[in-house]
Parts: sequence; structure tokens; C-alpha cells
Amino acid sequence: MHRVPALLEDMKAANPPAEPDIVTYSTMIKGFCHAGSLDQALEILKDMQSDAKFSPDEVMYNSLLDGCAREQRPDEALKLLDDMRKGGVAPSNYTLSMLVKLMGRCRRLNMAFSLIDDLSSEYGLKVNIQVYTCLIQACFNNRQAAKAVALHNKILDQGLYPDEMVYSSLVTGCLKAGLVDKAVHLVKCAHGVAHPRSQGTPAGVSSRCLDDVVSALGGSRNAAARSLLSELEEGKAGQGKGSSKGAAAANAPWARRS
Repeated sequence: MHRVPALLEDMKAANPPAEPDIVTYSTMIKGFCHAGSLDQALEILKDMQSDAKFSPDEVMYNSLLDGCAREQRPDEALKLLDDMRKGGVAPSNYTLSMLVKLMGRCRRLNMAFSLIDDLSSEYGLKVNIQVYTCLIQACFNNRQAAKAVALHNKILDQGLYPDEMVYSSLVTGCLKAGLVDKAVHLVKCAHGVAHPRSQGTPAGVSSRCLDDVVSALGGSRNAAARSLLSELEEGKAGQGKGSSKGAAAANAPWARRS
């Protein structure tokens, strides 16, 4: 990336000039952000805007927000978000996920919740499961396990389908917070043998996550662990009777344990 500024000058000095376009600027900005050089990326943005030939789009702003998240610079991110609003650039769920990651890392959890509420309302944006996964992880990283667990019900209330990543994040976070009973319950919800649960084929949790729960219960010889595994196996069998769901369940990570 240290060769990019000189290359850009060569483009401009060429005869005839090789004028940079929006893709050129966007690529340079993304490169600087990935290289940990947010300030240089912001300079590229400033130069582009001073030429007044191109306006930053959502992809460019998302690259910059990713750079802010990598360097934990929330104030710059909020300025960029303000610029997006002024420029009429609507954020996407990807934009939200970047903001949530950043605010979570910077211990601004309440700001993460506020941004989701404000932006989804302002732009009519339906928050997707990936954003909620980021928010769950942010809650646990900020030692707010109760808020993370409460998001499970909110996800279901909004008619979304929690995937394996959501449940694995919830269960792992609960285990780290010492909430073993809650982790067990969420494992059961993930496998469709406890309420609340989502519609459709149960997502389950990763095999590693389930192993961690079993270990937290005292190992596979422990009565509580054996009871949990037995309940999951019975649930798998029940879902498979006369239903195509059984085939999907049989291929789930937890099912392959047998």
C-alpha cells in the first residue's frame, strides 16, 4: 500500500491522464483500511470529495467503518455515519454490523443498541440475523449476559430464524459467564426440544459448542450430561418421523455425535 500514492500521481501525470474513478478510490480506501492505515484512507476520501467528481457510496463508507472497527475509533465512525446521512447514502445491515462490532469493542454497548434502533427506524431497515449475532457477541464481551440472552426472544418475536452461529454464540457466552443452566436450556431450544424455539428445522449448535456444554456439566459420564444428550437424541428421532426435517436433523453437527 505504500506504493499507492505514487501510482495515483503517475496516473494523473500520464499523457493522456488515467483518471481515477469511483472504483479506483474505493479499492485504495479498502486497501488502506485492511492495512491498518485508516488516516490514509480518510485522506483519500478527502481528496476525492475535494475534486467533486465522485461521491462516496455505501461500499466505500462500509470499508471506512470496517477500518474504524479495526482501529477502535468510534468517533471517526460516527462522523462517517453523519456524512452518510447528509449525502443521502442509506446504510445496510452490513453497515449496522460494522457499527455494532466497533461500539462493542469500545465498550459503548448502549450506543450499539441505540444505533440499531435509530437507523432501522430511520431507513425502514429490517435488522437481519447477522447484525443480531454481532450484538449478542458485543453483549457478552461487555459482560452483559442478560441482554444477550434477551435478544434470543427478540429474534424469535421478529420472525427471524436463529442459525447455528447465533445459538453457538449464546451458549458459549453463557458458559463463559458461568450460566451453565441457561446454556443447557439454549442448547435444547437450538435443537427444538425446549421453548422458545423457532419455526422450521432446528439449527442446533456446533459440535464443539455441545462438547463444551457436556464438559461444563462434568463430562459425558455425568448424569446431567447423559440426560441432555439423550433428550437431544429423542428430539432428533421425533423430528425425523414422517418428515423431511429428519434428514436435515440427521446431518446436523449434534446428530453426528452418535
